[in-house]
Amino acid sequence: MRAAVLQAWRAPLAIETLDDPAPPPGGVVLRVLACGVCRSDWHAWTGADPDVILPHVPGHEFCGEVVAVGPGVTR
Repeated sequence: MRAAVLQAWRAPLAIETLDDPAPPPGGVVLRVLACGVCRSDWHAWTGADPDVILPHVPGHEFCGEVVAVGPGVTR
């Protein structure tokens, strides 16, 4: 998959090819169709969020289509 990756605080994002994810138990994998960038992404980019560890793929406001399901997913 291709992703915009934050490699350093306050640096431009790098477009990289990453391994395709596998769905976890009870979870799904989505093909992202659109993704928003919000204030928490900006905080991560500045290094102000102590929970963010580099490298980091920002973007948690997204929509997409389910392309794989993990064990235990029934609907």
